[in-house]
Amino acid sequence: MSEPSTGAGGAGGAGEAGLVGDPYAWLPASIVSSVAQTPGARSLTFAVPGLRPARAGQHVDLRLTADDGYTAVRSYSLSDVRASAVPAVPAVLAVPAVPAVPAVPAVPAVPAVPAVPAASDGVGGVGGAGGAGPVPQIEVTVERLDDGEVSPYLVDAAEPGDPIEVRGPIGGWFVWPPTEFEPDSAVHAVLPEPPGATPLRDVPVQLIAGGSGLAPLMAMVRVRGRDAPPMRLLASVRDPGARWYVGELDEAVRASSARAVGVSGAEVSGVGVPAAAVSAAEVPAVGVSAAEGRTGGLTVDWVYSRVAPDGHGRPAGRLTHDELESLVLPAAEHPLVYVCGANSFVEAVAGWLIELGHAPTRVRTERFGGV
Repeated sequence: MSEPSTGAGGAGGAGEAGLVGDPYAWLPASIVSSVAQTPGARSLTFAVPGLRPARAGQHVDLRLTADDGYTAVRSYSLSDVRASAVPAVPAVLAVPAVPAVPAVPAVPAVPAVPAVPAASDGVGGVGGAGGAGPVPQIEVTVERLDDGEVSPYLVDAAEPGDPIEVRGPIGGWFVWPPTEFEPDSAVHAVLPEPPGATPLRDVPVQLIAGGSGLAPLMAMVRVRGRDAPPMRLLASVRDPGARWYVGELDEAVRASSARAVGVSGAEVSGVGVPAAAVSAAEVPAVGVSAAEGRTGGLTVDWVYSRVAPDGHGRPAGRLTHDELESLVLPAAEHPLVYVCGANSFVEAVAGWLIELGHAPTRVRTERFGGV
């Protein structure tokens, strides 16, 4: 997501490492890799020792510290959380005590051998402290704001190995799979579920992005599993050159379609993860609707506000109320809807969804920019 308004300074000093699992502690991190999405946007992967596992839809705070001690803090949505959960190191089983062995005469000392540098762990890309294991990794996608303090550095200058500090992950409402609350919780008292609606984890998912608001929604697309409910993404951008993750999304849609018609090699565990084979029992029947339980299907729709590609079929222009109705899952299916983008975009789209009959409790929003 684009950087919010300036927030200089943060709790604690640069290099302060908090307790593992404390969401409010600053953790030292480093840049592992970066990939350009457009000339003005870049995805950066950070290795963050001690980071708690993140959920799709959450965000983190990033802190940069200048040589003179000045700090700048910005919040960015996570665009990939799959490598944030690393396997736990198995506990060492207790070994029975061994009977004492008689003392052996001392052996002359052997000259010391120079230490061999520790190798990278190879799992997750970066070895842990002392080579103890893989380090959690997260990705954010940053759009450059020409008058910004942080985004120009992250997009144009940051390199692998550069240090940064991370706080988070943060957030529990705008996440998928969704947080499920107890039926008698205060959340349900304030935000009751629609009568007779399918449980949250089983309902189809509608994602709606405006510009850089695609970042947290891409994290949701990436964590889809074989048994995930149908997911539809509607992304509004200025022009074809402003699309993020386009190649990956195209491949995910092809894989999803291949699985639906029983083609081997279809995606079964997330974006870009092929299966060696898919059994007939795992392949949904062609033509089965979302309401009838087809799982794993992904649909992506692009709309262009300024310049549309040749042959697109829709002239360039802002998304309208009537178009929205034709491009999203129907309210009758009680989908869980996530909307992310600039304030004006989110405000308009969320209002239209309610007018179209979507339950307010199933429309979740995240926005950025000034009021």
